[in-house]
Amino acid sequence: MQFKIANGKKQLKIKNRRIWMHKGVLSPDFESEHVLSSNPWQYVELWLKRDNKIEALAYWRQARRFADASLNLGPEAAPLTLYYCYLNATKALLVTKGVAASDSHGIHGDRPEDAKNMLANEQVNFKSGGILPGLCRHFGEYEEKASYNLKDILWNIPFIHRSFRLTFRSSKELFIPLEKARYVVKPKSSEAYFEAEVLPRFSDLRSLTSIPSSFECYDEGDVKMVRRKKPFRWYSGKAKAPTKRRAIERLKRYHSTTRRAVVHISGNHDLWYLKRTYATNSVGHRHTLILMFAAMHRLSELSRYDPAGFDRHLAGQANWLLTEFIENSADQFVDQIATEITGCQFWPPKVR
Repeated sequence: MQFKIANGKKQLKIKNRRIWMHKGVLSPDFESEHVLSSNPWQYVELWLKRDNKIEALAYWRQARRFADASLNLGPEAAPLTLYYCYLNATKALLVTKGVAASDSHGIHGDRPEDAKNMLANEQVNFKSGGILPGLCRHFGEYEEKASYNLKDILWNIPFIHRSFRLTFRSSKELFIPLEKARYVVKPKSSEAYFEAEVLPRFSDLRSLTSIPSSFECYDEGDVKMVRRKKPFRWYSGKAKAPTKRRAIERLKRYHSTTRRAVVHISGNHDLWYLKRTYATNSVGHRHTLILMFAAMHRLSELSRYDPAGFDRHLAGQANWLLTEFIENSADQFVDQIATEITGCQFWPPKVR
């Protein structure tokens, strides 16, 4: 089914519901209503219990306890419990999806001897096996060893990007805000694709020069639009159930690829962004959940093994940036991973 919009295009519909961009990456449930809940913890716990995911349920419950404990800790200590929250929530996801991973964390950090106390000197090293590589494998990313610095990781996390750029004023803007991020079908055609409106203040050619090569810009009246160049095949008319099912599976595969470039911030109204590509951004291809996991791991190491050095970070140039990340990342992490586990999107009550 389709819903007519501008220039003869029609927005895709499933079960009489228009199809917008979905927070899930690999198994988005486009057919279900959103879950209205201020907190996804309970819903996911009941979902795992209903599906008899006993091992995943144990990890998820423990992750929730660590999250609760973090609420009573200041930024000097909260990374400890937050990291174990993220670790166990990730284990719940991997077990649910049948992704094999060893019990090691798969990550470690260090700072070169005699290096200054700067985020760029905090190294985060991805190993070839363990929980973090399992999360990378879940998202189809490379499992090979890699090393990044904490500054670059934080630069790539959408919900603290404004804090980052106010902290490091010479840093480049990575994210182009989008509105009406949706799936549409061409007029008199079965070719469908992703498109979105670009916010006016980001619609000049300079702002759009670094969009991913798989996307293109075009004008629709006075509105600047972006869309994926590659379409996928939808169905038309009163198609039979198997035809519809195959079309939805094509949508899911297409969506999974699209979500590598289109990222979001969870909130009362989810915010969508097209992520720019820069050759110098070595960490740019990593999913936001992976980046949050890695960043919190390094902060937890500093909190445990170098509290004096961590205090210097919290008292230095990046104090607001780090505090924003520590205080707000849990809501973002849990919302995203809950969607990956269940396929459902979570919105606060009274929000349509």
